[in-house]
Order: sequence, then structure tokens, then C-alpha cells
Amino acid sequence: MLSTQEESGGIRDISQRHIRMSGVSFEVVDKYKDAVYRAALTVTGNFADAEDIMQEVFLQYFQAHPAFASPAHEKAWLLRCAINAGRNLRRSMWRHPRVDVDVTEIAAEPENPRGSEVLAAVLRLPERYRTVIYLHYYENYTPSEIARMTNSTEPAIYKQLSRARAKLRKKLGGDAV
Repeated sequence: MLSTQEESGGIRDISQRHIRMSGVSFEVVDKYKDAVYRAALTVTGNFADAEDIMQEVFLQYFQAHPAFASPAHEKAWLLRCAINAGRNLRRSMWRHPRVDVDVTEIAAEPENPRGSEVLAAVLRLPERYRTVIYLHYYENYTPSEIARMTNSTEPAIYKQLSRARAKLRKKLGGDAV
């Protein structure tokens, strides 16, 4: 009979061997996990749902083994999957009421003391405005890239950005955005 330590070591060895044999690398998880999590959190407004979506997105990635032209295309694919999964969850008939994000738990950037106030205002925006603001300002995507990622038109994205900025100006007062 194997001890627990021997069993777990054996399982770990088998898992590592399987990972090497299948060509799967977890570098993509390390590289994009924060961005995928933030995108999911932006759409769902719930920490637990964002974690679930992040796991689903990477599971989908490893099952599909998609080929990408560039790392930017890979990141855009992952973010789009996270946004779509979040939207699917929000409109799911099985969705139960959840506790929304407590924005005080999210750390603001140290160099920007007003960051938590801005982030709180962004998280209170309707989902479609929250998504475009997140992708544009936090992930640095252009409106044309956001349009492709969200299956929308470029003019619609410009309009959503404009409306979102107006809402944020109203909430934050003045020239904050």
C-alpha cells in the first residue's frame, strides 16, 4: 500500500508527464489570469462568479487548443470568452441573487488615491458601459477592437464610451473623466 505522500507524488508526476505529452503550457494562465478575472468581474460584479468564469475560460482554452496569430489575438480571445461567459451567466434562468462586488475590497492604484472612487463609479455603471470602459481604459483596446470582441459596430462603441464618460462625469462631478 502506498502512503499518501507517495500517492500524491505519483499523481503529480503523472499529471506533469501528461501536461508535457499533450503540449499544454500553463504559461498562458499565469500571463492572462488577472485580465480574464477582471473582465469577468466587470461583467458579473461578483467575485465567486468571476472566479468560476475564469476557470471555465481556461478550461475552454485548453480543450480547444486554438492557434493564434499573435499574443494580442490570444488575449483578445480569452477576454471575449470571459465577457461572453459573464453575459451568459447574467441572463441564465438559473442565476440566483448574488451579493454584488464590495468596491471597498478592491485596492486602488497607490499612485492614484482617487482610483477607488473612480473604480466604484465604473462598477456601478450598467454592464454594457462597464465592459467598454474596462476594455478601453484598463486593457487599452481601441474602439474598433472592442467592436470586434463584442460583436458590435465601431460607432456603437464610440457612443457607449461617450455615454459612459458622461455618466461617470455626473457621478464623480466635473472633469474626473
